[in-house]
Amino acid sequence: MDNQKQDTTTTTTAEETTLTEEVTMPAMASPSSNNSTTPLLQEMSNAKQSTTNTQNTSSAVSCSTASIARSTTSRNNNNNNNNNEHKSTSPLLSNLKKACTNLFAPFTDSTGSPTTILPGLFLIICIGTVLGVSLPKESSLPTPWYRTFSSIIGYVYFTAWSISFYPQIFMNYRRKRTVGLSVDFSAMNVLGFACYAVYNASLFWSPYIQNLYRQNHAAGESIPVRSNDVAFALHAFVLSSITLGQIWYYDGFGTSQTKMSFSVKLFFGVAFLVLVFSTLVAIVSSKLSWLGFLYILSYVKVVITLLKYIPQVVLNVRRKSTVGWNIWNIILDFTGGMLSLAQLLGDSADMHDWSGITGNFAKFCLGFVSIFFDVSVYIFCFVLKCVILLLHILYMNLLLCCLISCHDFLL
Repeated sequence: MDNQKQDTTTTTTAEETTLTEEVTMPAMASPSSNNSTTPLLQEMSNAKQSTTNTQNTSSAVSCSTASIARSTTSRNNNNNNNNNEHKSTSPLLSNLKKACTNLFAPFTDSTGSPTTILPGLFLIICIGTVLGVSLPKESSLPTPWYRTFSSIIGYVYFTAWSISFYPQIFMNYRRKRTVGLSVDFSAMNVLGFACYAVYNASLFWSPYIQNLYRQNHAAGESIPVRSNDVAFALHAFVLSSITLGQIWYYDGFGTSQTKMSFSVKLFFGVAFLVLVFSTLVAIVSSKLSWLGFLYILSYVKVVITLLKYIPQVVLNVRRKSTVGWNIWNIILDFTGGMLSLAQLLGDSADMHDWSGITGNFAKFCLGFVSIFFDVSVYIFCFVLKCVILLLHILYMNLLLCCLISCHDFLL
């Protein structure tokens, strides 16, 4: 009996142990099941969060798009309003801008087109007229009204000749190069205007030179140098020096295009020897007065004026182009030469004394030579282009006729 009870107890204990294991096994298995469901929950939460972010981003994009659209619409409206406001004033502004551009053509135009020449010259005439009326007149002229007229002519030619240097300087500055401008022309300009400035300044300011002039000419004859002559000579020397300095600064003197020719170097050497010898003779001997030395300076200027255009013309012919050389230099130089001769001849006629031409022979030669060479260069710049165009047209017509003849012959 006791053995049966023990077996029963053992069986019961085994059953309880089995039940306990069955009960504890689900409890032990629950952490692993929780671990398997956690990534799913995280993925679901991440999906919800990404959906929320996408919605927020789309809403932000839509808001920014709407704001851009509103700003674009407002900008277009403003532009339309501005265009509507400027429609009434744009013709006036455009006409004013065009008029100002034409008036300042010597500084802005490098081709010298016919539509800009007359307005540019009109501005120069206005400036010269204001200077001639406001500045002191030449008291030696007997006719009162002609004093003002001579002063106006003198300062118009002074303005034209003075401004003629600026277009080339501005062109060199804009291009940052000086190719097309002859270094021989520029160097001879510096020497010539240096001699001319000394000649005019001495005759105008030195009482000693003025007394020498009166001793060699008729009594009571006025000095044939005006204040505008002195102002132009000094101004021209400064600006021609600036132009030569631009050649050195932008391109240098060692290149093939900016190297001074041997003939010009030889001319400079001869001129230097002549001036040094004349100075020594004027100091040591009485055979040459200081007035005679000043005349030698003026003759050097005249010779330079005769020769200085040749290197520029040769350079234009070799390059088959005038690019780099401002045509307003010629236009204003021609204007100044014409008015310079007009003032010299008019002053001599008003005083009934034509010795003023021989007394200031340099001024007469400068005006005459400037007119001659300016006309020749102007013809080269414009007429030669037309001739070349006509030759090309003639050549094409001849070629076309030859082709037609060959075609007819073959048929």
